[in-house]
Amino acid sequence: MTFSIAGICARTGQVGFAVTTSSVAVGARVGAALARTGVVLSQARTDPRLNTVGLRRIAAGASAREALESMIGAAVGAQWRQLGVLLADGTIAVHTGHGCTDHGGHVGGTRCLALGNALRSHAVLDAMVACFEAGEARPLCDRLIAALAAGAGAGGEWTALQSSSVRVFTEDEFPYADLRIDKSGTPIADLARLWEDFAPKADAYRQRALDPEHSPPATEIEAPRG
Repeated sequence: MTFSIAGICARTGQVGFAVTTSSVAVGARVGAALARTGVVLSQARTDPRLNTVGLRRIAAGASAREALESMIGAAVGAQWRQLGVLLADGTIAVHTGHGCTDHGGHVGGTRCLALGNALRSHAVLDAMVACFEAGEARPLCDRLIAALAAGAGAGGEWTALQSSSVRVFTEDEFPYADLRIDKSGTPIADLARLWEDFAPKADAYRQRALDPEHSPPATEIEAPRG
């Protein structure tokens, strides 16, 4: 009972994904990514260990299909799993086990992959991809969160959403943005507001990790804007 969008920014090389579900704390379980490499998703009856399997394979140079096959092979009860791989070159591979709840499936687009199960209709996936592709000039985080909102607007899941998250990588081994709404009646809207607050601070937080001597103090980063 989850829908997600993985995407690549052609302008910046950023990779990332956003996900929402009717369960709590989805950000702790679904998805992983590597800078300039790709994204893996493990949802439906989630096993976060499969994310590690997939990332290790693509980091070693495996194709999307090879990484997916490794995830399927490592899965306990693969029929209950929905798995996806999106590489930085835009290639995808997907597995939706027969035990996953309908409507379920995927839609691949230009440098993106929408994945979902227990949806009101397949239009949810189409709406996410269309939204992502239309926002090419916007930051990747904006596009991913907007795609979630488009999916919800197209019907979303049968059950009310409770949590959402977004994670984006630049060229660093740590995420540029890793934001989560663990429990809310409006998780996508809350995630959008959190990103709106975080976005103007993201570069400063990154600089503090890479060059602490020349980075701004916390009081400057957190100062009210506008």
